[in-house]
Amino acid sequence: MKELFGLEVIRLEAPQDRSELTFQVIDEDKRVFNVRFSNKDDSKIEVDFSHLTLSIIWDEDSNIVSFGEFELVREIDNGFEIIGDFGLIWVFCNKCVPPLAADS
Repeated sequence: MKELFGLEVIRLEAPQDRSELTFQVIDEDKRVFNVRFSNKDDSKIEVDFSHLTLSIIWDEDSNIVSFGEFELVREIDNGFEIIGDFGLIWVFCNKCVPPLAADS
């Protein structure tokens, strides 16, 4: 997961069935990666926005238009805290792909 921090968020998706929350990030070589938050048993997730600002940002160095950087994910009670230029999001679920544990 750590290798995805600092990449640009180009898509944020939360399906109507609340099955997952997905961030699509892109690197300078235009490779796209998905970061998904869901429940292991496929039950609905809960999402809480502390601060959310979705605006288009152009990075002239990489020539990428995005919602800003995907900065940090950390575990909290019953879920994950997601921080980026787009704001602060708490997602209450028990699965993150790629997993945070792979960074230990």
